[in-house]
Amino acid sequence: MNNSFKKPNFTPTMMAAVPYRDMDRAADVILKCFPEAPCLPIMTRSLRWMFEGIPCLIIDREKKQVLMSPPEERESEVIEFYERVEKDDLDYFATTPQTAPFFHEMIDRLSQSDASDLKWVIFRTVGPVVLGDTIKQVNGNPSIHHETLFDIIVKSVSMKARWLEKKIREVLPGVDVIADQPEPSLVGFTSAGGTGSRDDVIDAVNGGFAGLTCLKWVHCCANIDWSLLTDANIDIINFDAYRYADKAALHGGGFKKFIEGGGMIGWGIVPVVEDLLLRENVKSLSDKLKKGMELFASSGIDETLLASASWVLPSCETILLTPEQSDRAFEMTQEISYIMKDHYGFNRPAH
Repeated sequence: MNNSFKKPNFTPTMMAAVPYRDMDRAADVILKCFPEAPCLPIMTRSLRWMFEGIPCLIIDREKKQVLMSPPEERESEVIEFYERVEKDDLDYFATTPQTAPFFHEMIDRLSQSDASDLKWVIFRTVGPVVLGDTIKQVNGNPSIHHETLFDIIVKSVSMKARWLEKKIREVLPGVDVIADQPEPSLVGFTSAGGTGSRDDVIDAVNGGFAGLTCLKWVHCCANIDWSLLTDANIDIINFDAYRYADKAALHGGGFKKFIEGGGMIGWGIVPVVEDLLLRENVKSLSDKLKKGMELFASSGIDETLLASASWVLPSCETILLTPEQSDRAFEMTQEISYIMKDHYGFNRPAH
């Protein structure tokens, strides 16, 4: 964890996957609502942009299925992969404009805009644990259960994230970069019927961020053993504070150590389920966030320190909402940020 990074003081931001299909509209709403900390949007439900550079893949477009072959059957690919990793060949793992035009277009938009408020730029890959759990071997078992295949996945995530960090720094020097690697499936590895040891999970989370010099952010929208993240080598833990602030506060000791060591919290307070979004308003959600702050403070966390280390954002990605509902979620997030900044005596961004 690096204490030299600036603190957010309830800066609003978002998670990457959005329902917009027009890049100009996506960029406009992101820059309007999150001028200090925009996120590169993901405008597809496909993971094809994550697969560039990964060996052993079998892509069945007819069945819309991606599998991994045994590495001994694709030995030349595996050897080349490890040689590229060993040579630090980041360009081999580049996310190309063909698979992810939205990344490239948003970076260009940021470079051309009058981004006087810009302090951070966030990008998302896929967390190695969820990717290893999602991509199956040809025998049907998750790739996470094959030592070599999972090592390939972890290293691929790291190399792709490092390439994206490098790309953003080249175009936008002087801006703090944040790498988000969501891990929504962690709950499956800590439940009574789950698989994977605690140390293996933490090592995998850390491995996905290996070699990055930017801030490291992990989102998990389920209620998990939060020590999996407070004990990992990351800077920001983002959780669904709308549903789980009280549960997360039960791990106050771990969060206290994490925050005192320079860690930050992303409060996902604006729900992204249609009926909940329509039911709530800025005041009700601000009050709920203040209550969450009180619960964390009651476990011994200094509230002033916690406030300075806090981000505000929707509880998860807005991709399942309509574009209009996503607009509402983002606008509410920004308004809640203003309320929390005023409540804790932080300055709003100048306009």
